[in-house]
Amino acid sequence: MEFMLLFIDRKDARSAEPAGMAELKRYADELSAAGKLRRAAPLGPESSGARIRVRDGKAFVLDGPFAESKEIVGGFWIVDVAGRDEAIEIARHAFELGEPRPHARGGVIEVHHAKQPEVVASPGKGAPYLLAFHMEPGFVPAPSNMQEMIAYGTALNRAGKFIETAPLAKHPPPARVQARRGKTVVTDGPFAETKDVIGGYCIVRATSRAEAIEIAVGFPHAKWGPVEVRELL
Repeated sequence: MEFMLLFIDRKDARSAEPAGMAELKRYADELSAAGKLRRAAPLGPESSGARIRVRDGKAFVLDGPFAESKEIVGGFWIVDVAGRDEAIEIARHAFELGEPRPHARGGVIEVHHAKQPEVVASPGKGAPYLLAFHMEPGFVPAPSNMQEMIAYGTALNRAGKFIETAPLAKHPPPARVQARRGKTVVTDGPFAETKDVIGGYCIVRATSRAEAIEIAVGFPHAKWGPVEVRELL
């Protein structure tokens, strides 16, 4: 089973750079050597990102930083493991690396099941960008919505712009690894403090930020929820 681990920082919590970044890299290398870490990347700053909505055929592009967001995703791992418990244990270990103990991060790590990822070896040129599909409260995608998404992904693949995509499943439920009163705790979702959630992602290849935004505008999801564009570093 594949899981996406989202490394999230809270904007209202001041925290120094984690002292355990070297340890985190070593742990990532160990997981990669064991065949459990398939992809990992830090994301470009929120200030260089964008959020896209399409309403009545008109595209609206909001440049970062995003004032309405209390949290920001700083990077992600995609792990291939036996199940949810192992994914959470990996997130817990990653969270606790560095000083001060028992935690080095002021933010959280979210664990989401990536359902049936589609991955291709894209021959295209350009930098990779993460398109995060935010789901607004109460929205449930219809089968026709999914067919639109698949068709657009197929077109991107033919154009050499597609790298991978997956919906993030609600079941098994997501989990959050975070610190409370000096201890690491795991909380099962859904998370009441989150206004919207990331319901899926796509990694595309684009020659510029402008092209990445253009790709996001074309995604059918932009008609029913924000699409966040962030460069992979």
